[in-house]
Amino acid sequence: MKKFFQKLILYTYIKIHTIFLNIGIILYRAEESMEADPNNVREADKKIIRKRHRNAVLEKFYAGQSDEKYVKEYYELLKKADVFMRKSTPYDLAVATDKHLRFWGDKGDAERGNKKDQYGRRYEHYGFFDEKHKHAGKTIAEVLELEKEERRTKDDDYELLGIFSNKPIEVGLTNIMDVVEKTNKKNVDFEYEVLDVFRKSKQFEFPIKAIHNDENIANKIEQLTEFLHIKKIGFEHRQLEFFIPLKFKTSGVTDQSDIFKELTDIKEIFIRDEYGELIGYGITKFIKRIIHNDTHEVWKFQGIEMRNMSI
Repeated sequence: MKKFFQKLILYTYIKIHTIFLNIGIILYRAEESMEADPNNVREADKKIIRKRHRNAVLEKFYAGQSDEKYVKEYYELLKKADVFMRKSTPYDLAVATDKHLRFWGDKGDAERGNKKDQYGRRYEHYGFFDEKHKHAGKTIAEVLELEKEERRTKDDDYELLGIFSNKPIEVGLTNIMDVVEKTNKKNVDFEYEVLDVFRKSKQFEFPIKAIHNDENIANKIEQLTEFLHIKKIGFEHRQLEFFIPLKFKTSGVTDQSDIFKELTDIKEIFIRDEYGELIGYGITKFIKRIIHNDTHEVWKFQGIEMRNMSI
């Protein structure tokens, strides 16, 4: 009985001292927190607080969102400016510049008026100013039409609607699995081999998007094409001309080969114009191929333009 009371007293003593010890630790931490620098905050506890912008569109941009109405109006403004720049004469541009930018021409203004750059050209350069230039007096739209006529193929009389560049865009580094493929070597113990990592270290995205019947084919015409010409055949029918540099040696591909079947195995073609609008064409048939200016082989397809494509 005596030992029982001794154990009870010892247990009570330890329990009370443990409680007081925990209270002391809590009070110490509270005191340290009150005396701490309020600006010394852990990164995990930091919060960014800002006042919402009065402009609803800018507030969306701050939040990483897009505004469909703003984007549409922005592209409409670009179209109007582009039409003005292309169709205006040097005189029209000079009048608009004088009206909106307040240039004084040759009145001798020291900062803007009659100042020249390091090559002796005036800052007020409206269009093709040089009278000796072959396009002197023409508008940009007229010059673009002349250049389109010079670049088009001459084997038909169809109207050339547009020329699209297919220069690839660098979009990042390749995935490690993209440089590993099954080997076709005989008498080897390994099934896969690593390709040249430096040669395939970057990924590229082509502006021309093609939808194939078989997406697993190796030879794709959109990856060989340098330019795409669109010609008007009828109200909705178009002729699509893929300009392939001769260095790819597609001229040696016969019409009966598997490579030819893969290159012509196209269901749809999608491209974006300079205003971001998506244009689509459903391919109906392959027409022919020709050599153009000893620099490109042109593969021609017939297609139907799709309507109501979104931005």
